[in-house]
Amino acid sequence: MWPPYNFSTIDVSSSTSEGTKFRGVAAVGTTLYFAPLQQDNVGVLDTIDNTFSTIDTTAAGVTAGSHKYLGAAALGTFVFFAPYDANNVGVVNTVTSIFSTISTTDAGVTETDQKYRGAAAVRDRIYFAPYDQNNVGVLDTTTSTFSTIGTSVRGNSKFDGAAVVGTSVYFAPLDANYVGVLNTTTSSF
Repeated sequence: MWPPYNFSTIDVSSSTSEGTKFRGVAAVGTTLYFAPLQQDNVGVLDTIDNTFSTIDTTAAGVTAGSHKYLGAAALGTFVFFAPYDANNVGVVNTVTSIFSTISTTDAGVTETDQKYRGAAAVRDRIYFAPYDQNNVGVLDTTTSTFSTIGTSVRGNSKFDGAAVVGTSVYFAPLDANYVGVLNTTTSSF
């Protein structure tokens, strides 16, 4: 049979609490960073020696309970987590292993929960897939400001996940009957 399949696991139980753990992952070099869904920490996997560790989120005021982040994107030495129920973008500085947040509320984000599901990086911006929001979330990483790009798409559970081809971001349809496409050059959806 080709290709040969070899599946293994890495135990994370000693570093995490029971229940839903992480939802989304991004790589910086050979290290993976897992988005904390209901954990009080970011999961970190060193793929060279297969060791799992965590970065605390509580010092930044982010604690367990709700579904905080769903999706991750890396840009340089930073990892950004898509705000699902959180009212902020989660940020990990992979050099210092410090977790911080960037508020989304000043941008007029209206949903109290289930905002975005998925993230993708293009140049110096992170784009967040609209789940229950009627807009694409945009984080300018040079100014640490969050804004939105309106869409004509309405309803809940629209898209789940994002990928980049060139300068366009594509959003995977969940309940929507079409793929969402954002032209990042013109900011048109």
